[in-house]
Amino acid sequence: LYHRCYKAMAVLEFVQFRKAFIFVSTIAFILAPLAQLAAGFTPSQPSELSNQRQKQCSELGVISTISTVIEKITVSFNGSKTNNINEEVRNNYAKSLLSTCKNFGQVGSKLTQEQRSKIDGIAISLSAYSDESPAKLPLIGDHDLIYSASPGGSSGAFGPLTGKVTQSFLGDVKFINRVELLNGVVKIELNAEREVLDGNRIRVVFKETAFYLFGNEVARKEVKGSGVWKYEFGGIVDINENEEEKLFLRVLKTPSTFVIAQRL
Repeated sequence: LYHRCYKAMAVLEFVQFRKAFIFVSTIAFILAPLAQLAAGFTPSQPSELSNQRQKQCSELGVISTISTVIEKITVSFNGSKTNNINEEVRNNYAKSLLSTCKNFGQVGSKLTQEQRSKIDGIAISLSAYSDESPAKLPLIGDHDLIYSASPGGSSGAFGPLTGKVTQSFLGDVKFINRVELLNGVVKIELNAEREVLDGNRIRVVFKETAFYLFGNEVARKEVKGSGVWKYEFGGIVDINENEEEKLFLRVLKTPSTFVIAQRL
């Protein structure tokens, strides 16, 4: 009887230890990316990747600028060009950008340089058809991340997992960058404030990060960081010719490329 009781106690202690180990490991795994989330939105990224991307975007920018100038000259001298045609071109670029991002995936750091350059090229072409002063457009409700070239957690990538990323605007100043993993079991929120600098730029200041497990807050940490985000495009696009399906689409540089959309 003594030996049976001893074995039973040993088994019970092992089970309790195993549960405690799994719980602690889970918390450690989740808390580790908290700093990554803010880092993903700040102007820091691997220098080699940054230099390649700047060179690539510079070359694409020259091509796009030339194309835009030719387009404007053509419009000036050809009365047959109308706003409706420009809107159609804008919608086509938007559809191309969204479909390309969907095919390649939302995490740009996992793509090839060629794939990232293709997305940047379409974004540059679309920028010529942006609303005027896109940084001043009102932002309300929830917006979904379509694509992020950031190497940090702001793309939704945490190790082998890729989470759903949203932005929730609480007013003209405060907003939340949110990443949900494992169908919402794990949720990380980066609270931030924004300030419009001009028609194309906003300054973002990060305040704190909160971590939730099964809907319960388990950690909150003050963070320091800021950056200036530049709008490449902002405006409403129609992505379905047969049925009206409008999106409020934004393309930003942080300096990493972000594509964000809100279904209307």
